[in-house]
Amino acid sequence: MDQVSYWNKPLETLPRDQLQELQLQRFQERMAYVYERSPMYRRKFDEAGIKPADIRSLEDISRIPFTVKEELRESQAQHPPWGDFMCVPPEEGVRVFQTTGTTGIPVRVMLNKKDWTVHFYEQFMYFMHAYGIKTSDILFVPFGYSLYIAWWGFQAALEQAGVMIVPGGGQSSKDRVRNIFNWEATVVCGTPTYLLYLGETAKKMGVSLRDSKVSIIVAAGEPGANVLSTKQAIEETWGAKCYDDIGSSEISNFGFECISQKGTHVNEAMFYAECLDPETLQPVENGQVGELVLSNLCCETMPLLRYRIKDLVKFNRERCDCGRTFLRLEGGILGRSDDMFQFGGVNVFPSAIENLIREVEVFSNEYQIVVPRMGSGKRIRIRVEPASEDVSAEKLERAVRDFIEHFKYMVTFTPEVEIVGVGELPRFELKAKRVIRET
Repeated sequence: MDQVSYWNKPLETLPRDQLQELQLQRFQERMAYVYERSPMYRRKFDEAGIKPADIRSLEDISRIPFTVKEELRESQAQHPPWGDFMCVPPEEGVRVFQTTGTTGIPVRVMLNKKDWTVHFYEQFMYFMHAYGIKTSDILFVPFGYSLYIAWWGFQAALEQAGVMIVPGGGQSSKDRVRNIFNWEATVVCGTPTYLLYLGETAKKMGVSLRDSKVSIIVAAGEPGANVLSTKQAIEETWGAKCYDDIGSSEISNFGFECISQKGTHVNEAMFYAECLDPETLQPVENGQVGELVLSNLCCETMPLLRYRIKDLVKFNRERCDCGRTFLRLEGGILGRSDDMFQFGGVNVFPSAIENLIREVEVFSNEYQIVVPRMGSGKRIRIRVEPASEDVSAEKLERAVRDFIEHFKYMVTFTPEVEIVGVGELPRFELKAKRVIRET
């Protein structure tokens, strides 16, 4: 293993009992802060009959009502444009974003100067050091400037730290490949899907990204960075190490992978994390799948307490090989509780299907999962395309047959596989939408 780098070694290696004492103190401060400044939270807490002074232990946090995205939407609809959950007046805002809106009306996000230049910087310094990025590195950011936060926090923090930034917005994928070589980038970020697509683009251009100077890939926006076959495909395509970055527009970035690559750490110095059964909303044991619930411990503008972000995870609280005591999410984000679906009495995670598809060499990295309406009598249909025009019909037929057998063994039911033409499936720069539910 390479030499481990820390941003704040005393905090990152703090014994768990001391770390939990710190989290309790910071949670108490944040709860008192939002009770005083956020009308929505004051109303929620009063209706629940709980005051900040009632939180005397981490166990007491379970008495606090959850926050869900629909509340934020309703708040902004009733009190436009910012809602009544913000803790600072709009004139203090210096950065605005909005959620992607893939599951409903977008939520507007605002950050004041301290959150943008101090707290975001602090968060991403944990990430930067865990990935092994140095100020001598050159970061290529292949995304355009927009209302979606995407990579702007990461870029701003690393720029503030002294890393050279090469902006890759407003360019075709071919031009981005050229600029990765021309600017001698050593770090590239992106969604797993787009990172693989850049590799596909480079291959069509007659070049290999393995010949670039890129040694570190940071992937976010989709579970793929910790889907084993996808991580391996990215690392093979780029000849670089691929690290996971987890966050959301509303609560910001909270998870980073270290060079041990044995799960994604939660930044527990700045976030309090819970893992709950999605049905009972009671804590699950370490190693069991549950829904991730997060609380901001440092944010000033719109700190969210007990926010259900709908991601499914498995906690591992054992000390990591890197020396950090921050808990790890085994396999990163396993999926979303609203993406997981049942078929034939089986809970199915799209990321598990992705892992099986990307193990097949003759399939491209693109796919779609078509989930039939319950009771329709149809089977789940998986749409894939050949990796290239050179794949023979015989080889493709054999790969499909083997895939179906392996799928049946691993997932316990038999899917239908549809082969489409090379390049026919959609490509994505931001989050890929691969699960199609029939109605």
